[in-house]
Amino acid sequence: MSQLPLPIGWSRHGGAESLLVHSANADALALVRDWQLWPSPCTLLIGARRSGRSLIGEVFLRESGGLLVDDADQAAEEQLFHLWNDARDTGRPLLLIAEQAPPVWSIALPDLRTRLATAAIARILPPDEAVSAALLTHGLERAGSAFAPDLPDFLARRTERCYAAIDAVLAELNALSLARGQKLSVALARQALRNNAMLDGVDEPAPHEGNN
Repeated sequence: MSQLPLPIGWSRHGGAESLLVHSANADALALVRDWQLWPSPCTLLIGARRSGRSLIGEVFLRESGGLLVDDADQAAEEQLFHLWNDARDTGRPLLLIAEQAPPVWSIALPDLRTRLATAAIARILPPDEAVSAALLTHGLERAGSAFAPDLPDFLARRTERCYAAIDAVLAELNALSLARGQKLSVALARQALRNNAMLDGVDEPAPHEGNN
């Protein structure tokens, strides 16, 4: 199992076992894990930052013994070109992680552009409300934060539908839980997140708020 030097943004927090499989990433994960049937030596894993793409990369490294480049759209094109050729010649699969796929990810080197055109694309989709609620539940539980049962759904309806926003909400609430040492209620979470302008619709009444 080999891994190339990766940018500082690479994170192993929680390890691959912390990956939550859901409707927005299940197809991407399945394609990455099916590396023996890829149509070319290389596949592109496309997803937003904080989407769990690096955790999927860890699964790939563990199961395939291949090579991985995170933030590949920022890497030197000559390096990627040689890695693609090495993957073809050695039979060791190459996974490139990026936020966008070509042609949005602009590639100047013609030979690299031609090679990457043959790559499969595993795409992590944006989170919908159900995925947002699942990720919020998962993140609170992994941190050991006690919370009211209706809190994840309340937050999911009011949190921006992007992984970075969900991650920011989790960081705020888990820090609050640690500082207060008490169960997170809808009222408590709403007040904290209102103060940081992190929720939409925070002034809407929360059902059964008094029971949380």
